[in-house]
Amino acid sequence: MAVRTARNAKPRQSVTRDLPARPVTISRWRLNAVLLIAVLLIGRVAVRLGELQVAESPRLSAMARSEIDRVIPIEPRRGTIRDRMGNVLALDVDRESLYVEPQRIDPKQAAKLATVLGGLLGMPAGDIQTALLSDKLWVPIKRWIEPEIAERIAVLMEDDPETWAGLHFQYEPRRVYPQGSFAAHSLGAVNLEGSGISGVEGYYDSVLRGHTGTITAEVDAAQNPIWIAPQQERPASDGADLELTLDPLVQHVIEAELKQAVDEHNADGGTVIVLEPKTGAIRGIASYPTFDPNRYNEYPAETYNINPAIGAVYEPGSTFKVLTVAAGLQARAFTADTTVADTGTICIHDACLSNWNGGANGAINPGQILYYSSNVGALQLNELMGPDVFYAAVKAFGFGQPTGVDIAGETAGLVRTPDQPDWVPVVLSTNSYGQGIAVSPLQQVRMMAAIGNDGTVMRPYIVQKRCRGDDCVVTQPKEVGQAVEPGVAWTVRRMLVNSANHYSPVVWAPITGSYADNWLVPGYEVTAKTGTSSIPDGRGGYDQSGTIGSVLGLAPAENARYAILVKIDRPRDDIWGVSTAIPVYQAIAEQLLRYERIQPDPKYVGPGQTLGGSARS
Repeated sequence: MAVRTARNAKPRQSVTRDLPARPVTISRWRLNAVLLIAVLLIGRVAVRLGELQVAESPRLSAMARSEIDRVIPIEPRRGTIRDRMGNVLALDVDRESLYVEPQRIDPKQAAKLATVLGGLLGMPAGDIQTALLSDKLWVPIKRWIEPEIAERIAVLMEDDPETWAGLHFQYEPRRVYPQGSFAAHSLGAVNLEGSGISGVEGYYDSVLRGHTGTITAEVDAAQNPIWIAPQQERPASDGADLELTLDPLVQHVIEAELKQAVDEHNADGGTVIVLEPKTGAIRGIASYPTFDPNRYNEYPAETYNINPAIGAVYEPGSTFKVLTVAAGLQARAFTADTTVADTGTICIHDACLSNWNGGANGAINPGQILYYSSNVGALQLNELMGPDVFYAAVKAFGFGQPTGVDIAGETAGLVRTPDQPDWVPVVLSTNSYGQGIAVSPLQQVRMMAAIGNDGTVMRPYIVQKRCRGDDCVVTQPKEVGQAVEPGVAWTVRRMLVNSANHYSPVVWAPITGSYADNWLVPGYEVTAKTGTSSIPDGRGGYDQSGTIGSVLGLAPAENARYAILVKIDRPRDDIWGVSTAIPVYQAIAEQLLRYERIQPDPKYVGPGQTLGGSARS
C-alpha cells in the first residue's frame, strides 16, 4: 500500500548546536586540602625514614646482622695431667659426636633410621626415634662415638644422603684417662659438660679448663662461616697442664699391695698413702675399691665423689699414741723414763677402760707404752699433761682442720675439745689412744711425716708444676708449723724403731721360725706403730662385727724418705687388723727403700734374715 507524503514537506534539521567548552574549575579550599594532605603524607614518610635511618638504625642493623651473623664458640683445650715422670694420666681427645636436625628428618624414615642407629650405637631404637622426631632444632644422639662406628655411619650417610640429611657429626673433646683406674681417686673425673667433679680435676677445674673464645662471623644457609667476610675473633685460652708429685712406681706398688691385701682378707676396702716428710709431696695415694674415670658414671656416686684418703674419717686407734707421747715430751709433762702403772684395766672419770687384750704390763715408760700399745698407759700420760697441753698438740699437728691439700673434697675431721658442750673428761682418756676422735688418713700420715721431719709440719700437696706453654709455676713446699722440737721427734723415732721390730714376727716368723723381735725390713731401720680402730655404729656405740687395722711409720727411720700409712677396713679373717696391715706396710717399705737405692746395712739383719732379702722370697 502506498504511503502518502506531503508534496512540499522539507527535511527536519537537528536542534544541536556547537557550543564553546567550559573550563573545569576546583575550588581553592579543595586544592588547599589536597595539598595539605600531600604535605602531611610526605612529612610522615620523611619522619619515618628519619626514624629508620637514624633513631632505629642500630636496632634494625642488629636485627639484620642477626639473620646472617652467628657467635661461634671456640672451645679451649683442657689441660693435660702427668705424673712426676711425665707419663700422661689425663688428656683431651677429639671424638665425633652424632647430632640431628629433626626438621630435616622425614618422619616416614625415622623408625628405619632409629633401628639402624640403635644397632650401631648400642642404644634403644625408641630413644633415638624420639630424638629424630623432636621439636627442637638440634638434638644430640650420642656423644663421643668410637671411630670405627663413626666411620660406618658416615658410609651410610654417603650412600643415601637424602635419608640421612638431618644427621651430622661434630668433633668434641672428650676427657680420656689412658691408664684407666690408675690413681683414679687422686685424678677425679670430668662430667659430660666438661667440668671437673672430684680429685685434682675438681680442685683445679678453672685452671685446667681455660677460657672459651668466640668467632663472630657471617654464615651461609647451612650455618657455616663465610670466611671471606669480616670477622671478630676472641681466641680461646687453653687450660694449664699439671704435673703431679705422684711417682709412677710408688703408685703402682701401693695399688698392687693394697688390692692384694683387700682381696686376700675379704676386707671392705683400704687406703695407702706415701708422703715425703721434708716437703709434704704426695708420692703415692690409693684407695680400694677404685673406679675407672673413663666410665665414672657407671659407679656409685660415692665411689668417684669421695676420696677416702682425704674425704672420709675414721678413729685412728693406737697409731694416735704417737701424738700422745710426743705431746707430753714436748710439754715436759713427763720424760722418756717416766713410768706409769699398767694394770690392764683402769676406772677413771666414771668409766672403766682396758687394754686391747685386757692384760697388764706393769710399770712401763712412754717407749714401752708404744711397744705394748698400752691404752691404760697412754691415758695416764694424758692425765699427766692435762687437756690444754694435749689439745694444743692435736691442733699443732693439724687435726680438726683441713690440711690444705690441693685435691677436691677434703674433710676437717672431728675433734671434741673442753670448750665444746659434748666434751666430758673421759674423752681426754679415750683420745689418748685414738678413740672418740675422727681423722682423715692424710691427716694421720702427715702427723708421722712431721715426726720424720724433726717436728716440722708441712702442707701436703699433689701438683708440683702448672704450665701454660713454656711458662711454668713450680709449687714450693710450705711449712705449717713446728709441732715438736727436733729432739722430741728423734726420741719418738727411736721408740718407734723398737715398736716396728716388735711386729716383725708377723712377717718373718714363718721364715725364721722365731717369734722374737727382729728387723722388720732387713738392712734398714724403719719405724712402725699399729692401730686397731673400732668403727662407730651411728647409735653412740661401736660395731662389734669388724675393725680397721692400720700401720703408720717412716722408711727409713732417720732422714726418712717416706711416711707411710696402711689402712685396711674390716678384714674378715683378722679382728685386730695387725696381721693384715703389717705385711702390706713391710712389703711397701721394702720395695720403696730398694727403689731409692739406699744401701742396706748388715747390722740391721737378724737371725734367719738375709741382707736385702724379702719376706716373700
